[in-house]
Amino acid sequence: MKLLSKLASLSALILISLLSLTSCGDIISDLKINPDGSGSLETTFDVGDLMSMAKGFQGMGTDSTGSTDDTMAVTTIVEPDTAAKDPMKLLIEKVTDPAYDRDVDTLMSILSIMPDSVKSKQTNLDLANKLSLRLVSPAKSANLKIGIVANFDNSKQLKEIMEYMESLNDKPEMMASAGPMGFQTKSFLLFDADMKSGQINVSPIDYGSVSAQFGMSQDSTSSSENIGMLQMMFGNSKIKSVIQVPGEVLSCSNPDAILTKDNKVLLEYNFMDVINKGSIEGFTIHFQPRK
Repeated sequence: MKLLSKLASLSALILISLLSLTSCGDIISDLKINPDGSGSLETTFDVGDLMSMAKGFQGMGTDSTGSTDDTMAVTTIVEPDTAAKDPMKLLIEKVTDPAYDRDVDTLMSILSIMPDSVKSKQTNLDLANKLSLRLVSPAKSANLKIGIVANFDNSKQLKEIMEYMESLNDKPEMMASAGPMGFQTKSFLLFDADMKSGQINVSPIDYGSVSAQFGMSQDSTSSSENIGMLQMMFGNSKIKSVIQVPGEVLSCSNPDAILTKDNKVLLEYNFMDVINKGSIEGFTIHFQPRK
């Protein structure tokens, strides 16, 4: 495959990466559980330099001379005219501009960025009120981390919040205001708990839809060259889980888990291994409840 073909494939991969909440960096799930079962889940996606890479492919025109065996027409990434005026998109472009000389770490409620046209139709704004969006970008850098923060009263409500987020995917107005992202909630950390007996069951995490988008599903016909390009982009990326429990951690059914003295369970997975497999297995944590 020649240069133009590689550029076309790369631009598609960048677009998929942004839309599916995957990145050149890590995905970190930080779950904190209180003694009463309430808590918070912050899922952070390290977009890295993908924003600047994507900008570099904008304006790339189609080769009007046509394709041959050695070349391939490059498809332009065309954004809707309305996207340029979207406040969230403008904010992201501003903070990821290497000329911007301020550190950014801002937390915004989902309601604050939800268009009135969407908000007026919502019947469960109590769940939307539990959600926030965090943007983190160092000064003079194109790096960006996008975090989704969910505060919940119990594990059941956390699942309801995730289902609510999934429903927002059907609202284009909301997706535009959320920036270059969609809510792939099946890949978020969920759990059931018996706080009295000190047992937390972390659910399996489904990455099947992400695997399919990357052409890594079992029935995929993705070429070895495309897989090699994915390996080059995401080979060092990790999926990390941090679960903080309200008491001394006694055990974890996952043999690779690290148990810390500050009541945390740490797990780390290679991103490409997870995408190849399509899922992360669930596990059980036992802890000593505080009296």
